Amino acid sequence: MGATHIWKLLHLLNTYGPELSRRAIRKAGYDCDPDTLYPLVSSGAVEALPEGRRYDTADSYRLSNTAAAILQNCLVCYRNAIERDLRIGESSAFVVMPFREAWSEKVFSELIAPACQVVNVSCLRGDTIARSGNLVSNILQAICEAGIVLVDVSVDNANIYYELGLCHAIGKDLRILKQDGVTLPADLAGTHYIEYSLSNLNAARDTLAKELSSWAKTNDLTPIRTENAGTNV
Repeated sequence: MGATHIWKLLHLLNTYGPELSRRAIRKAGYDCDPDTLYPLVSSGAVEALPEGRRYDTADSYRLSNTAAAILQNCLVCYRNAIERDLRIGESSAFVVMPFREAWSEKVFSELIAPACQVVNVSCLRGDTIARSGNLVSNILQAICEAGIVLVDVSVDNANIYYELGLCHAIGKDLRILKQDGVTLPADLAGTHYIEYSLSNLNAARDTLAKELSSWAKTNDLTPIRTENAGTNV
C-alpha cells in the first residue's frame, strides 16, 4: 500500500496543492504514515509544514520544488512489480510481433535480427520472456530494460497493441513495422512506420538498420559509462 500511496500523493499534491492538510489526506484514505509520508518527507520530495516539523506531527504538506519540476515534465507512475530500473539508451532491442504466423520466423531471422546485428544492438524476442509468475510484469520489465522496442503490427493482435501501448505510456523509444497492404488503426494512422514486403525483406532490413544506426548515434552511452568508470576507480 505504501508504494501505491506514494505516487498517488505526489500527484494529489501536484494537482490540488500547493499544500494539503494532514486532516484532508487522512480523510481521503491516505493514512499509511510510516510507509507513505515518512519516505516522501525524509527524501525531500515532500516538505512537512510548519517547516521543521516531523512527518508525523505536521499540519500540512507540500511538494518540494524539485519534485514539482519532475512532475511537471515527467509522468510518474506506480512501479508495481517492476524490480529493476527503467533503462535509457541501452544497445538492446525488445521485439514485439506475432511469432506464430507462418511468416514470423522469416521476418525475424531475415529482417529484424540482421538489422540489429549490423549496428551491434542485441535482440530479445518477446516470446522468450518467462511465462511463470506475472506475465504482464515480465513483459513490462523487458520493455523498461530495452533501449528500443521493435513492434510489428502486421496482424490485428490484442497482445501486440497492449505492449505497444505500454511503450507509448512510459515513453520508450520504438520503431513500428508492418507489411505492405496492411491498414493501421486510426490511432496509429499518422505514426511513422517501416513497411516491408515478404518478397523483398532486404530493402526493409536496410531501412531498419539505418534507423537503428541513427538511433544508436543519438543514444551513445560511451561518454557516460567512461566517466562513471573513472569515478569508480
